[in-house]
Amino acid sequence: MITKLHILLKNPWLAAALLFLAAGPASAQFNPKKQAVPLETVPDTLIKPAKPTTELRFELYSDAYDKYLRKLRSKQRNSYTIKPGLSVTQVSFTNWQQGGDNSFSGLASLIFEHNYTAPVFSIKTVFDAKYGLMRTTGQTRKNVDYFNLSVTPSWNISERWKLSSALMWKSQFTKSYDYPKDAPKVWKSSFMAPGTIEISGGFTYEPPSKKINIFLSPIAGKFIFVLNDSLARKGGLGIDPAKENPKFKAQIGAQARIIYKTQFAKNKIEYATQLDGFWNYELPPSATWNNTVNFKFTDVITASVIVNMIYNDQITTPKAQEKRDQGRIPKPWDYLQIYQSVGFGLNFNIASKPHKPIQESTITRSRLKYKQ
Repeated sequence: MITKLHILLKNPWLAAALLFLAAGPASAQFNPKKQAVPLETVPDTLIKPAKPTTELRFELYSDAYDKYLRKLRSKQRNSYTIKPGLSVTQVSFTNWQQGGDNSFSGLASLIFEHNYTAPVFSIKTVFDAKYGLMRTTGQTRKNVDYFNLSVTPSWNISERWKLSSALMWKSQFTKSYDYPKDAPKVWKSSFMAPGTIEISGGFTYEPPSKKINIFLSPIAGKFIFVLNDSLARKGGLGIDPAKENPKFKAQIGAQARIIYKTQFAKNKIEYATQLDGFWNYELPPSATWNNTVNFKFTDVITASVIVNMIYNDQITTPKAQEKRDQGRIPKPWDYLQIYQSVGFGLNFNIASKPHKPIQESTITRSRLKYKQ
C-alpha cells in the first residue's frame, strides 16, 4: 500500500516545500518575541494583592449647602462692635468757704463700628456720638452734643496701602444755647445748623496690626449747611450771611485723617485718638482732634478722660466775638475750642464672634470636596 508518506520520502524536494508552507502560517500566528509581556507590568494578584485605594474624591452640588456657605461667608466677612456708655458726675458743696454751685451731670456715648472685608474690597463704617446734660443753679443745660458718621470703602493695592474714598457727616442732635450773665439765653445752633458733609478720595495706610489708620486725600469737597433761616441770617457758623445763599457753602481742598488706638497695662487702659484736618486752598486749614482714655476696672465699670479740640477760624467763638465787639482783631488761638470731661460710669462692649476663614474658591463654586 502506497501512502502520502511514501511519496514524500521518494520526493525530498516536495517534502521540503510542504514543510516551508506549513511553517509560514505558524510563525504568523505565534511569535514569542511579539507575544511576550514584561513581568513587572503583570499584576501579581495571586501572590500579593494590589494596594487598596484609601482616598476617594468626588464633587457634589447641594443647593441647601450653597445657601449655608453664602451665609457663612457673609458672617466671616462682616464684623461689628457696639460700645454704649453712661457716666455721671456730681459736685456738692456744704458750708464751703470758697463758694461754688452744686451740680450734677450725665454723659451718654455710643460708638458703632462695622467692617466688611473681602479679598480685595473692604468698607468701614463708624458712628461716634455723645450727648450730655448738666444740672446747676436750678437750670438744666446741655454741655456736649455731637455725632460723626464716616463711611470709607477701600480697594487693596498692596499689603499696607489701599485706594480709598470717604464720606463724613458731622452735626448735633438738639438745640444749643449761650447763657450770658443777667440776660436770657441765646439760641446758638441746632441740628444741621451747622452741619458738614465731606466727600474725598485718596489713599489709606493701615499696617497688619490695625493700630493706626492714615487717610490722605489730595482732592476733597466740604459742604457746610445751616438749615435754619434765623441762624443763617445771624451768621457766625462758617457761612457769610451777606452771600446770596447763606444756608449752603461748598469748599474744595485736601483732607487728612489719622486714627490711632492702643491698649496697655494688660489691656486695662485704652487710648484712642482721631485727628481730622481739612485745608481749603483759599483759606487756612481747619482741624478736629478727639482724644479718649478709658480705664477699665471691670468688664462694665470704667472711668474715662475726654479732651476734644476744634480749630476753625470761620466759626465765631466767644473770645473772638468779644474782641470783635471791642474793635480788636482776634488772634488765631482765639478760635480754638476745647472740651474736657472726666467721668466714672458704665461701658459695655458688644462685638460679633470671629469666624474661621473659608476658601474663596469653595464658596464661589458652591461645591464640596469629600475625602474618605
